[in-house]
Amino acid sequence: EAGLIQGALAEFMLVDSDLISLKPTSLSFAESAALPLVTITAWEGLFDRAQIKKEDNILIHGGAGGVGHIAIQLARQHGARVATTVSSEDKAKVAGAEDVIFYRNEKVEDYVQRLTEGKGFDVVFDTIGADNLDKSLTAAKVSGQVVSIIGTNKHDLTLMHKKGLSLHLVFMLLPMLTGKGRAHHGYILNNVAKLIDEGSIKPVIHKETF
Repeated sequence: EAGLIQGALAEFMLVDSDLISLKPTSLSFAESAALPLVTITAWEGLFDRAQIKKEDNILIHGGAGGVGHIAIQLARQHGARVATTVSSEDKAKVAGAEDVIFYRNEKVEDYVQRLTEGKGFDVVFDTIGADNLDKSLTAAKVSGQVVSIIGTNKHDLTLMHKKGLSLHLVFMLLPMLTGKGRAHHGYILNNVAKLIDEGSIKPVIHKETF
């Protein structure tokens, strides 16, 4: 039950079978362990909430981050064109998006003009939060969609109103906390495991493991 969730500071623990899937055969245990949180979050944002379509023009903020680098791969595998914001050339290589934005050097209005002819992105996935959500509202097209995984700050939604935007907030722990929709987590992990073993998705982990 939702109220009986246990932590993981034990050698063995009971797990709800709805929440899990088999480890991808092509990955190590460390690589596999890095997947569920970021993968479920990325999947829910792109497919369950924004319901992205093939050839959508998508902006993913923080492309070298955990959620970001998986979201880029999922969106590209789905046939979308993906742009991402990063801070360095090294992070751009990790992200692997078609269009790279060095956010320290280029204003939102400038990259919207450069990459979308000023129209804005169909979907903006914000993995950063805070004032980056405001940048996401600016980058989205009229009647576009914005997805965020951090909704704890205060924002002026005037621009969202003027552009008729949809805002989705993703909190992947909800099925574990509420007990509802747990099997969907297993469904996501099973599907992504297949994509990984087919070579379509590859997680990036730090060289140091503990």
